[in-house]
Amino acid sequence: MSQQQNLKTIITASATGSLIEWYDLLLAIILSPVLSIHLFPEGDSRFLETLAIVISSYLIRPFGSLIFGFIGDKSGRKKSFLLSLLLMGGATFLIGCIPSYNQVGWLAPVMLLVLRLCQGLAVSGEYAGGIIYVAEHAPKGKRGYYTGFIQATIPLGLLICLIVVFTTEYFMSAETFEAYGWRIPFLLSSVLVVVSYYIRQKLGESPIYKKLKATGDVSSNPIKETFRTEGNFRLIMLAVFGGNAAQATIMQSAQFLTLFFLQQSAYIDLKSSVLILGIATFFSVPFFQHFSALSDRIGRKKVIIPGLILSAIVIPLVFYGYGAIGNPHGLQVTHAISFDTTLKLAGLSFLLCFASAMVYGPMGIFMLELFPAKIRYTSMAFAYNIGNGVLGGSTTLIGEALRRAAIFGPLLMPFVSLLYPLIMILTAIIVSLGWVPETYQNKLHTDDEEDEVSPSSITKSNI
Repeated sequence: MSQQQNLKTIITASATGSLIEWYDLLLAIILSPVLSIHLFPEGDSRFLETLAIVISSYLIRPFGSLIFGFIGDKSGRKKSFLLSLLLMGGATFLIGCIPSYNQVGWLAPVMLLVLRLCQGLAVSGEYAGGIIYVAEHAPKGKRGYYTGFIQATIPLGLLICLIVVFTTEYFMSAETFEAYGWRIPFLLSSVLVVVSYYIRQKLGESPIYKKLKATGDVSSNPIKETFRTEGNFRLIMLAVFGGNAAQATIMQSAQFLTLFFLQQSAYIDLKSSVLILGIATFFSVPFFQHFSALSDRIGRKKVIIPGLILSAIVIPLVFYGYGAIGNPHGLQVTHAISFDTTLKLAGLSFLLCFASAMVYGPMGIFMLELFPAKIRYTSMAFAYNIGNGVLGGSTTLIGEALRRAAIFGPLLMPFVSLLYPLIMILTAIIVSLGWVPETYQNKLHTDDEEDEVSPSSITKSNI
């Protein structure tokens, strides 16, 4: 097998697994309104309670990153993301099997909580593992190009979620879907996981990890070295607040804040809301890979920072447009919309997805290039899961809590959920312009360690 063919196989296997894991993780968020009906007691707060449990998968991810990062740095990249794939698939399948609240009472939400925590642990190891595995096979100057295919798996995973949910609901009556049809998308995950595991287990280890092992340079305690290596914690904080947390809030705004806003503030029916987001997501997918590849030529920051600025501009404009176009008469009941209106709203949603692609496309390879090889998995996974998990993953929960807060008047209430992402974006612009180093010229191989930006060598000349 030629090197080019081998790289294509590696990307296909890595991207397929990542795609499935994002499908599994995002599915419960999309179906949160349905889960709240079946797994929680009646009450005005049950949707907020459902979101709190669903979002718990994001909050536990820093702990999962240390577990899977330890495995990835000490025992190999491949072993780590195979374990994460199996854990994610099993948890998703079991969510589809949870009995209703009427059948088992409070055991139902407790089971959902346990399984979402398992999903959070799993994805915390999967993402970093996939990016690192591909990047450590890719030639210099093409790392953004190749890892961009992994970046595109998040919108693709969302798109597949939306297609599966839309199709399942389309071929069922509303009563049948709410009775048991909502379980089908969760149960389908088991088939996808088996196929992906079969593909992945045939892969070898990454060349850089092989070099680390051959030279005896594998970290004996990656977690300890991650936090004790001089300057490494500073790099973690720069990665989190210099773009990663903001990137996650932008993605959440483009995806779930949009979906919930359309349903709960513009009162658009579920099918139309899913279709709007699905169309926008479909057309945005290629841009995630495009902007990651572009960063190989002009630098990571020259793509990410304009994306942050664009996001800060379009988020308030797009959400205002959702209400003005989707519900111009201020209806307070769920209603269908015309196809023409659907396309207009999809166009607005695409603007936000496009801005999201600018920031997220290069983000994976940018974060990877910050850290030295022997603690790369643990450091990147921890930074990513603090920013993307805890801070970014809380966007929908914080937004919903703000939306329900009595201190805001009725005119502002639909839009207060945007305050959190806007604050995170402005923070990222300031930190990135002032302190975050450029990374696209960094070398990943341990043989070229003198050309890497080590944690202790960040100076003004690197910024």
